[in-house]
Amino acid sequence: MAGRRICAGYYRRYDGKVVYVISTATDNDTREETVIWTTYPFADVPKYCTSTKKSFCAFVEADGERKAKYKRLMNMKISEAAIERLEDEGFRGPVRKQHQRQLEEEYDSREFQRSLSYLAYAKDLCEHYNFDRSKYRLCMKEKRFTAITRSDFAKLKEDLQFLDNALKTVLLEYRDYFRERFVEGLSIRKYAEAHQLNRGSVDYMQKKFFSALARLLKERDEAEGRYRLRKPAQN
Repeated sequence: MAGRRICAGYYRRYDGKVVYVISTATDNDTREETVIWTTYPFADVPKYCTSTKKSFCAFVEADGERKAKYKRLMNMKISEAAIERLEDEGFRGPVRKQHQRQLEEEYDSREFQRSLSYLAYAKDLCEHYNFDRSKYRLCMKEKRFTAITRSDFAKLKEDLQFLDNALKTVLLEYRDYFRERFVEGLSIRKYAEAHQLNRGSVDYMQKKFFSALARLLKERDEAEGRYRLRKPAQN
């Protein structure tokens, strides 16, 4: 695996955890290539980690199978807000390709209702809203499950309807903010400029919105007696 090319983007670890690879760097003394990555969903306080390329590209034994330690997720697109944040920290954003793979080819890049906390669940719904909505509309148009399983489509539809209904009722005060940030794709900086706010105020608004949505998701689960989070791995 020494010749494997590591590109910026999302990767799923063998245990299900998703990370974002920012870039690679070469140790000036050993000339060994190092992978720089951070956890996903992105934490409020950035935490950057490094792994040797050899370790990152290794295979591991898990559940009786030999698996790649990290597998790239081709379909998860990093948001403009995330790119802006990385640039603020001194990292270059990913290089944009001129073409995109068709949705039908991008099958295993999105898991539904697999977050470890309700706050992460709320962030996941918002950051993937446009992609999820496009996938839902494609399935409805084609009248078949396109690049998604029946069970995942049910989760996708459930989450979209819940979020849309919440923004029309309990979270009505955040509807315009959600539309500009997660539908139209404005970064925090551009949203702040458009509304003549400072970035701190927009960050605070986003935290309040995510927290409010997280509470609603938890209340839904408690009311229905269901658990839509991923259960932590047992040691």
